[in-house]
Amino acid sequence: MKKTITTLLLLFAIVPNTHSQEAIKIKPERKIYLKIPEPSDICLHPDGKSFFIVSDNGILFETDLEGTIKRQADYLGLDSEAVYANENYVFVAEEFSRKIKIFDIKNLELQRTVSLPYNGGRNKAYEAMTYNKAKNKFLLLTEKDPIYLFELDADLKITNEINLSSIARDISAATFFNDHVWLLSDEDRTVFKLDPNNYKVLSKWILPIINPEGLAFDLEGNMIILSDDMELMYYFKNPEK
Repeated sequence: MKKTITTLLLLFAIVPNTHSQEAIKIKPERKIYLKIPEPSDICLHPDGKSFFIVSDNGILFETDLEGTIKRQADYLGLDSEAVYANENYVFVAEEFSRKIKIFDIKNLELQRTVSLPYNGGRNKAYEAMTYNKAKNKFLLLTEKDPIYLFELDADLKITNEINLSSIARDISAATFFNDHVWLLSDEDRTVFKLDPNNYKVLSKWILPIINPEGLAFDLEGNMIILSDDMELMYYFKNPEK
């Protein structure tokens, strides 16, 4: 019996833990100073030729791939924290007002406002938004205490609620890339890659960035991170390569 136990212990010792998610430290290749005050989120235009960026002061910008401003919406929002764009619209989530502003992607004119009440703290509400193509659902995430992931249907009505508080101390951005959901934590300075069906963490990377609040990928697979406080855009190689 003792021999059997010893053999089993040796086997377990040499079998790698395939479920381990040890964080990998990565460094940016370059950075760009933005002329956008307190940039809080970024997403790629569907055509891949520009970015949409929102700022804490409620302005929606479109920039080229180097962060130079091309145009901005003629609208002043309130505490814009998340942005997502599809072929027709740009969606901007406001944390304080608990609203999603929907803009025409062609002229950036406000088309519609959707209210999604949430009872959390003023600065702990909606912080990240994207679209999960694997489930055909919009995703809207709260920042912290707790971190909720809400799945929304095409009419932006909540259909499911998942508590992701065990993942990180907070969530500051979300995007969908390479068939997976990606999340960014400001306080942990970490990017997480999630299974798009069950939202389990598959991989994670630590960033040497102060106050990372925006996350996107370009068509080349480069990862772009925005620093809110520093007003910088950082470029990383695809962390999976």
